Amino acid sequence: MFIKPLAALIAASVMLAPMSATANPATAKPAASAKAGKPAAKASAKAGTKAAAPKEATEIELAHGLDEATAIALQALVDDFNAGGKARQKIVLSTRNWEETDAAAPALPAMLVLDDGARQRFLDGKPRYTPLHQVMTTAKEKFTHAAIPAPMPPYLNGAKGRLNALPIGLTTPVMFYNRDAFSRVGLDPNVPPTHWFSLQEALGTLRDGGYACPYTSARPTQIHVDNISAWHNEPFARKQGKTGEALAINGLVQVKHLAMMSSWYKSRYLHIFGRADEAVPMFAGGQCQVLTARSSAWPQIKRDARFDVGVAALPFHEDIRNAPRHTLADGASLWVSAGRGAEETRTIARFVTFLLDPDRQARWSLATGFIPLNRAGMVAISPVDAPTADSVARVALRQLAGRAGAKDEQTSIAASNPRVRAVLDEELEELWADRKPAKAVLDTAVLRAGPCVKSINSSC
Repeated sequence: MFIKPLAALIAASVMLAPMSATANPATAKPAASAKAGKPAAKASAKAGTKAAAPKEATEIELAHGLDEATAIALQALVDDFNAGGKARQKIVLSTRNWEETDAAAPALPAMLVLDDGARQRFLDGKPRYTPLHQVMTTAKEKFTHAAIPAPMPPYLNGAKGRLNALPIGLTTPVMFYNRDAFSRVGLDPNVPPTHWFSLQEALGTLRDGGYACPYTSARPTQIHVDNISAWHNEPFARKQGKTGEALAINGLVQVKHLAMMSSWYKSRYLHIFGRADEAVPMFAGGQCQVLTARSSAWPQIKRDARFDVGVAALPFHEDIRNAPRHTLADGASLWVSAGRGAEETRTIARFVTFLLDPDRQARWSLATGFIPLNRAGMVAISPVDAPTADSVARVALRQLAGRAGAKDEQTSIAASNPRVRAVLDEELEELWADRKPAKAVLDTAVLRAGPCVKSINSSC
């Protein structure tokens, strides 16, 4: 079935009792000291007397692997929370490259902000987290209701659609363009292309106008396979049997789109610089004039661009029936590790409520490019910060709020699996190198990634 909107997930988290199989934080043993690399404090006991009960940690570690700008924004929120004085414990940030850390270590940080590969490593094997809905219920802390109608990635959904983690880094791909360059070649910067064919015409005009890199794209797999599928009401994977999935990315729409991208690449309309966000600085630096990237690229673009930036929705193929539908939400999420003590649980729950305050959501969105988790946060973005910062979030929200697809055309577990994405990355590089046509690339990807698509924890 289709993934529930965030509003419904949060509402359900409040109303339903916890049903997780992980340790209940109200009864779990107090955690070790949250300071990264610091040995846990030992309870002292005199000879012949009963050992004293261990005390709650005075610091709660929040580990992350965020970029510098996002880490600064998170630190500002943590500082405000600590300064409020409502919690006896302080939250302390630490930087941790989770993919190089022994995830099975006994002393996990109390909270973790995870993205992509780090999240995959954390979720592999035995559950190491307490679902967020259970944390909030145990602490008797209500969620601030959110109204974003965004399909959530499957790894965020617990039993009965309740949240496992808070999607603090919610993002979706949009199109950025150089308004100054559009004006110089006679294109109307106020009317950006809405279809891939009209974008092709605009790119030709830019190329004829002397621009060597009319278009580039960050995260080619995520944008040109995952999101193109959802945007055009095509399944990324279909159910197979009772619990399995099979990739369905080699359909006519996906093949047609990648064939078009291949032709653009050969004609130098499209330039690909890497699998991740390598394209963003190429656009921000003025080398390329149109960019498709995650909405969270905005702060970097705002900081580095020396031209007027426009933002528009991801183009769609106008000859595809019922398009466009919706793009996909993804990004960093905040997880709570299992085994938190009662006082820690209360502090963490209060911190989550603190983060969901509308003014703080607005600050977080402006600093990071992430989408506010409630409409009040969207409203709180002041006119001074408009039009572009406001526009990026609004364009992203409109895309996420698009019409839902059919029941079997869901946000797939496979689409969230970095191992599946790695296979697609490799195959797309075959396309750019002109070693395989689009159909062969997608057919091969379906075969190679087959063993990976059973679940988020599967390997291949």
